[in-house]
Amino acid sequence: MQATRSYRGDYIKGHFVKVNDPNGEVLSKNPGDLDEPVLSFPFSYEHVGDVIDAARAGFKTWKRMPASDRYAALSRYRGLLQERKSSLAEMLAFEGGSPLWEAESEVNESVQLLEFYLSQSSETEVERKLENTSEMESVFRYYPKGPMVVISPSTLPLLISHSRFVPALLNGNSVVLKSSKFNPAVGQMLAEIANDAGIPSGVFNVIHGNAELSRRLIGHKDVQGVFFTGSHEKALRIRKELLNDYWKTLVINSGGKNGIVVWKDACYEKALKESLYSAYLTTGQRYTSTRRLLIHADLFDRFLSDFHSLSKKVRVDYGLLPDRHVFMGPLVSEAKMESYLRYQGIAVREGCEEVMRGKHLEKERRGYYVSPSIHLVKDLNPKSIYQRDMIFGPNIAVYKIQDLDEVAEVLNQSPDGLVASLYSTSRDTYARLLGEVEVGLFHWNCPTVSPVYRLPFVGLKRSGNGRPMGTQAYLQCTNPMSSLELGAEKPYPHMPANLPKL
Repeated sequence: MQATRSYRGDYIKGHFVKVNDPNGEVLSKNPGDLDEPVLSFPFSYEHVGDVIDAARAGFKTWKRMPASDRYAALSRYRGLLQERKSSLAEMLAFEGGSPLWEAESEVNESVQLLEFYLSQSSETEVERKLENTSEMESVFRYYPKGPMVVISPSTLPLLISHSRFVPALLNGNSVVLKSSKFNPAVGQMLAEIANDAGIPSGVFNVIHGNAELSRRLIGHKDVQGVFFTGSHEKALRIRKELLNDYWKTLVINSGGKNGIVVWKDACYEKALKESLYSAYLTTGQRYTSTRRLLIHADLFDRFLSDFHSLSKKVRVDYGLLPDRHVFMGPLVSEAKMESYLRYQGIAVREGCEEVMRGKHLEKERRGYYVSPSIHLVKDLNPKSIYQRDMIFGPNIAVYKIQDLDEVAEVLNQSPDGLVASLYSTSRDTYARLLGEVEVGLFHWNCPTVSPVYRLPFVGLKRSGNGRPMGTQAYLQCTNPMSSLELGAEKPYPHMPANLPKL
């Protein structure tokens, strides 16, 4: 690996500050080669107050800067992100286990995301006036909230973190990025880029730590908003933590039991290839990964047979191999591997037919490698753990369907509601399901893992809390202020006539 790892400390107020009296450590390690040296990133709860103080001070200057200056700083940041693509991709592949080609794609998507946001206007510079029927002006404007906390996820830590903190910064907020415990070196690299891009002191800060440090961060009185992407269980804990801080903005994005529907008139090869891609990209760990496959009865036997055949051919191996033919790397941690393997037994015990069993794979390098798995669900059971739970790993639950009503019934059985895709040549079939399927993202002939940051991005039910990101991210990063404006000498038009007079 060309990129070098080193511990420099938390990035606070424009400086790297090492921890002298740690409360614990997070580890930078390679889930695809457990014999690689491990690097410790110690953390301290005392740094929580320091980093929020830095963000509060940075906010005071950043919010007053013209939007053009904020755009210029983030444009320099984008340029450095592009320049350091190779080292960033290598670190992503090293700490996350993804194949190098996929890590490079994540960097490219992050650059494209920055370009997209830089092409948008900052809502904090816009003043909108409504048509009036009286002499009063009706005006509304948006103003930045203040210090915002971004909790970086273990999956796509680069892309998802940027999708949160870039619109926050563009609209005048300061940011504290809490790096993922699986990717501390990646978080440190973002701090280095921000520093070298000349983003002012305290505007962008990075801190490492565990769940307790995150709890202290989000509960700090000066934090005005929290962006979280992660599991349902952690989302619920964060929601409870902020019950008394109900004024804070909380944006939750969680995964879902996402489904692909292969209708009887689907373009067969396209549906087959893109179902495989959606299921096994990032070893099935994306929040948008396909976890259910609904196949029309007319295609069922052939499609399942071909999908099974291709699943057995998916190459699983070390992500930094030079030949670039690896499609799936390891799972990100031992805990996630054990959870994935445990669901194999749960599926069978609950009456599902095992088409392909997931197991731990022994490779040349020791790591958390697993094979894909496929289970045929014969009967819908709302109490089934396997049918309900979101499994982070390359597992597919397969359903045979007959009609469109059954499609909505199967997909809506899940307590989650993130994304689903329909493969069909008929737009009428697609239109029939629009609004029937309870998801925030519903695609037609596109993979569930397609990027959608150019659209509003929101999950329904357990997959989110109704605060869309993407093109509507500015709504989560700003406070609206409405004003009625009237000339100093003009009388207010609604004064009652019976008020006493001097």
